[in-house]
Amino acid sequence: MSVPKTIKRLAMASVFIVVLTCFPGCAKSQTQATSSITIIIGEDPPSFNAAVGDTGYDSLVMHMVMMGLTDIDPAGNIIPKLAAELPSVENGDVVVDNNAGTMDVTWKLRKDVFWSDGTPVTSDDVIFTYEAIINPDTGSWILGIDYVDGIDKIDDKTLVIHFNTIYPGYLTLFGGEQVVIWPKHYCDASQGFVAWDCGRTPLSDGPYILQEWVTGDHLTFVRNPKYYETGKPQIDQVIVRVVPDVTVRETMMRQGDADVLMWATEQVADDLKNDSNVAISMSSNSRWVMRLFMNLAAKGSIDPVANPNPYLSDIRVRQAIRAAVDVDTIISSVWHGFPKPVWTEFFRPPYSCEIPQPQYDPEVAKALLEQAGWSDQDGDGTRECHGCQTAADGTQMSMELITYAEYGEPLLLTQQLIGEMLGKIGIHLDLRVVQGSVLWADYQSGGIEQRGDFNLDLWDDGYSGTDPTEFLQQSYSSAAAVPDQGYNFGRWSNPDFDALLNEAYTLDEGQRKVAFCQMAQILDQGLPQILLFSTINADAYATRLAGIQSNINSVVTWNISDWTIVK
Repeated sequence: MSVPKTIKRLAMASVFIVVLTCFPGCAKSQTQATSSITIIIGEDPPSFNAAVGDTGYDSLVMHMVMMGLTDIDPAGNIIPKLAAELPSVENGDVVVDNNAGTMDVTWKLRKDVFWSDGTPVTSDDVIFTYEAIINPDTGSWILGIDYVDGIDKIDDKTLVIHFNTIYPGYLTLFGGEQVVIWPKHYCDASQGFVAWDCGRTPLSDGPYILQEWVTGDHLTFVRNPKYYETGKPQIDQVIVRVVPDVTVRETMMRQGDADVLMWATEQVADDLKNDSNVAISMSSNSRWVMRLFMNLAAKGSIDPVANPNPYLSDIRVRQAIRAAVDVDTIISSVWHGFPKPVWTEFFRPPYSCEIPQPQYDPEVAKALLEQAGWSDQDGDGTRECHGCQTAADGTQMSMELITYAEYGEPLLLTQQLIGEMLGKIGIHLDLRVVQGSVLWADYQSGGIEQRGDFNLDLWDDGYSGTDPTEFLQQSYSSAAAVPDQGYNFGRWSNPDFDALLNEAYTLDEGQRKVAFCQMAQILDQGLPQILLFSTINADAYATRLAGIQSNINSVVTWNISDWTIVK
């Protein structure tokens, strides 16, 4: 399978000063809004193009004004938005050539969707968006775009996407959390997908129209009178206010000065859970899993065969680390009991696999280290190599555990606890905190992980939507172990896993589920990463509102057209 050549990580987009008045398609100013609510967020969105920044705040405002072909609800169901229906093999809109390993997908667009300036949304807009994304000079990368060979227009409301492989994620290629369709007649193609002005002054085909953006303070939205769903949205005005301080945001919710708080942390959810004026919407599962990344190559190397890691190349050491980390204690003492223990990538429906939960057992951990040739013969509390596989005798078991600063206190406390827990079994950890931009930078920019300049890293990761295939490709495939070709920072490689991953590129759901659970067994046995727990996915909202649903597959505004004020 081809591997994306552009790696997107922590958003570092610059914030521009933008003060907007009416622009083409903007609604006329209202003398008085009959209903209004306030959403509070921590920082300005970099733009309305979440495919470029991916900060979450861009997705929040993007879903208020624009639509993709599809979206995903909290249960993982894919729902049509601009599409009149979902293409499938059954309805004849998906045609698979098994011999060639290709597929064609026909999309039919709704006939009642218009841009706010009255122009209909057409196939030309979809093709325009595709061509802007793949432009080698001014484009970007989205999940699955490598598998598209081109798009043909059939008529104004029908188009065919040609895939060079059988791609199971085709329904959300131009939809889901991060991707929307952009208006050809409004956006300036010469400015490019990443930087065009319409990313900051969008033309709406969604439930709301951007009326004003005062950077660092607020964005004001008014209802779109041309929105295709009759009678929606019911709320006339939405103000998205930028409030950097989390304590101030929490106070605003308590005092009724705000109606929706995006991304309520564990601390905030715990603080507000008994407030009579505030409710918490919490996803049943979370995309984000806190995990330990382990480098199987020696620190500073990217070749685990020629330069194996002196500590972590032995599976018994990795197993010992897993057995020594008390996940339940971390959850209860740091994360207010909200997270759930996670030990396999396949814990979310529809792809859940029965992998036994590893047990916290420091004595087992110590025995594994002894078997691996690591013992504390000088009595200083740190083990040394005495017959271990890939280190010289006498080498102390001392490593660095890196995490990133931006997450804040809970992650730093988790790092400290893991350091203490591993210290009790004779593994000394030096704790280091870096900026995410340094940790995740590309190879040429000196990225710590891409260059293999680490032993152990601690941070959260997971896949958006409901299809884990591309996440597995980028995180665990042998091809993704090449610098800047994926996120397989540990340089783990398993031919059986690669073969099963290739089998998962099919539309046969039964075959996919079997392949995924076999992959789950291989990951559990090979332990390239240690998964710990899923962090909370929750949003706080005022009890005067109805319809708010936290959505791990998208952002809270995914269904803002359905929100109502009930009191």
